Amino acid sequence: MEKIVLIGAGYAGFKFMDALKNLNKDKDNEILWLSKEDFMTKKWLMDSYIVKNKDEKIIVKVRDFIKEKNINVHFTEDEIENIDTEKKEITGKKGKYNYTKLIIATGSKAKLPRIECAESVKEKIIAFNSFYDFKKVKENLKDSKDVVIIGAGPIGFELSVNLSKKFNVSLIEFESDIMLALLIGKPLYRKITGKILNLRNVNIYTLTKACKFECDKLFCDNMETKENFYVPSGTIVFAAGVKQNLPVIDGYTFETEKNTLICNDFGEAWIREENGRRKILTDVHAIGDACYYLNIGNFPASAMFAERGGKTVAWNIFQSGYKNKKRLDFNPSLYAKFLDMILRRL
Repeated sequence: MEKIVLIGAGYAGFKFMDALKNLNKDKDNEILWLSKEDFMTKKWLMDSYIVKNKDEKIIVKVRDFIKEKNINVHFTEDEIENIDTEKKEITGKKGKYNYTKLIIATGSKAKLPRIECAESVKEKIIAFNSFYDFKKVKENLKDSKDVVIIGAGPIGFELSVNLSKKFNVSLIEFESDIMLALLIGKPLYRKITGKILNLRNVNIYTLTKACKFECDKLFCDNMETKENFYVPSGTIVFAAGVKQNLPVIDGYTFETEKNTLICNDFGEAWIREENGRRKILTDVHAIGDACYYLNIGNFPASAMFAERGGKTVAWNIFQSGYKNKKRLDFNPSLYAKFLDMILRRL
C-alpha cells in the first residue's frame, strides 16, 4: 500500500484527483490532499467576474468536489512550509505528513510590482494571487474611470479588451511587443492582438517601465526614447508575470528564482540550481504552474495544459516501467488554440 499526497488546490490538482479516483478504485492506497485553502478559483473566469455586474461561480469547494466525485481521499487544510524528499516528510504550519509518492500542484503567484507610491494608495495597485484580489479590483473599479494594466501577456490582453468596454484603458509593457513571451514565434498572432486592442481604443505603451504612482497618475519611462510621461490611473492592475509558488524543498528556496522546479515528459520533478546542476527528487511529481516543463522551458499558462498534466501524472504514478507511461503531450499549436479561445470570447 502506498500513501499518495497531493499538495495544492488548483486546476491541475483537481484534475489529478478526478483521474486518480478511477485508477485507485480497486487498490488500498491512502490518499491525502493538502492545501492552505479549501477552494479552487477558476482563474480563466477572472475577467468575466470583474467586468460583469453579476458574480460568476468561480469558486469550487474542495470538500464539495470530493463528495460530488465520491473520491476516497482525506483533505486537510494546511500551509506547507517544507518538503524533505530524503525522509519523504512534509512539514506544514499545523503538522507533519509522510508520503510514498508526492504530487506538487501549488500553482504560481504573481510577481509583485516595484512602483514607488505612498502607503495610502497601495490598495489601488493589485496583483492577482487569489479570489480576494479579483474582488478588490471589482470594488476599486466602482470609483474609477481610468484603468492601467501593467503587463501585456494573456491576462493583460484579455483584461484590456474587456475593461475597455467601460473604462479608459492604458496597457503598459516592458518588452517590445504585446504577448511576446507566449507568442514569441507567432508575429502574425501578435499583430492580430495589437489590432484588436487598437479597435478597442486601448492605449498601448511598449518598451515602457512604470515607476511612480501618485495623485491618480502613473509616471512611466520609455526605455527607447527616454521620454518621461504619465497616464491617468484610478485603478492599476499588475499582471507582469508569475513565479513558482513553492515551499522549501530539500533546503532549496524559490523566491528569487535562482532555483527552478522542473518536470520531465512524464511529470517527474527535479530542481535546477542556479549553476545548472540538477537535484533529482525521487517519487515526486509536479504539475500545472508549480513547475517549468523540460520540453518548453516555461509556464504553459493554460488551463488546458494543467488538465492534461493532472490526468497524465495520475496515470503515470501507477506505472512501473517507462514503456507503460504516458508523456506530457505539449502541442506547440496550443499557442494558436489559446489565442483562438480568447478571440472567440470577445
